[in-house]
Amino acid sequence: MHDITQGPSRRSFLGLGVAAAGAASLSLAGCGASPGPQSASATPQGNVSLTMSAYGSNTRQHKLQQVFKLYAKKNGGKVGLELLANEAYAQKLATQIAGGAAADVVALFHNSVAQYASKNALAPLDRYGPKVLDLSHVDKESSSGGVIDGKRVALPLGDNAYGVIWDKTALADLGMSVPEPGHTWDDFITFANDVKKKAKGRLYGTIDNSADFNGFQVFVRQRGKELYKDGKLGFSKADLEAWFAIWAELRKSGAAPPGDLTVQTATGGFGNSLLVTGKAPNFFIYPNVLSGFQALTKNELAVSTIPMTSASKSGLFVRASNWAAVNARSSHPADAAALLGFMLNDEQAARILQAEFAAPPNLELRKVIEFNKVDRVFIDYVELVSKEFAQPVPSLAEEFPSGSPQVMTAFVTAGQSVATGQQSISSGTDSFFSQAEGFLS
Repeated sequence: MHDITQGPSRRSFLGLGVAAAGAASLSLAGCGASPGPQSASATPQGNVSLTMSAYGSNTRQHKLQQVFKLYAKKNGGKVGLELLANEAYAQKLATQIAGGAAADVVALFHNSVAQYASKNALAPLDRYGPKVLDLSHVDKESSSGGVIDGKRVALPLGDNAYGVIWDKTALADLGMSVPEPGHTWDDFITFANDVKKKAKGRLYGTIDNSADFNGFQVFVRQRGKELYKDGKLGFSKADLEAWFAIWAELRKSGAAPPGDLTVQTATGGFGNSLLVTGKAPNFFIYPNVLSGFQALTKNELAVSTIPMTSASKSGLFVRASNWAAVNARSSHPADAAALLGFMLNDEQAARILQAEFAAPPNLELRKVIEFNKVDRVFIDYVELVSKEFAQPVPSLAEEFPSGSPQVMTAFVTAGQSVATGQQSISSGTDSFFSQAEGFLS
């Protein structure tokens, strides 16, 4: 068992590449819920029937079913699973919660935790002691996001940190290495132009990430701000213009692709990305999807940080990529909480789930699980960010105010409009602010 504080160094981390791994397709499986009034007891009854609703793939379905069989074997009763593809799940969950028909345990996207908490749809979890819900080994920083208005209403199923997936093989063919974690924006611009020159037309130096709201969030945090403050935009026009200017400079030099190509490859899944098609050496994204990319290329992939101002102003944070909560109208809330505790803390369950929901939030179990090579690279990256770069995680309630989905769409539109030359940086910024402020009013 290794000490989690002895994670990989910035330089040694880059030596870790990944081999190909399978990516599962989305599907659905049904199982009903049994809503009812919440019991006042904080002690599980045991030997009851529970349900959980979740989103994801056939692989996730299979792993959850294995965990639930294990839970039933140890605790009696049974756990049913309703699993859908992401968009279908979000729509159905909203309907179920509104109608009082949600499962006992519900998986949540991070942008919906505060929303459902504000509707009192999620049961407070603070009332359950460590015999039911032991959080002593759960990552305190990422799990803090599940505390809304002073009440813990959700728990992380996996931890994640924004980063850049790099094609290690393509760079090695040019005699280059993946940029070290902690490299600056100036380093990045120089590096991207060097790639472009050495590739002699075969490869751009980077993708154009100007329309990525997640990347912009990290950039804004590097400047000491957040996307939102008190339900309004938390950054200035100057911040957005500075972001657009970075990518405009890279397009002008030819290090980044022209805007039309970027827009064409923005849809169609990972397989349509310039990274997978061999036209660019990177992709900016939350890298829990690393295995999905690796399955589509024979080249070895690695992960590094987004460029930054300095290690102390990285803008990065470790966040939960998947959340779970107890339905406030569950007939068996204590048993539902115990099921969550089991998923987080049981070693056999953790070995089954592996990195299915991203990096296991139980830091002790994360030490003893043997991950495959793909997942190990991702896990090491999350631990590296946690150890060397992580800043406080933003509040979910602040991060996703009413109107935020429309703001994100407006950001993508503005970024693409500027990239394709339809608008200047100034006019694109003005258009975004005008729309965003309207959505947030």
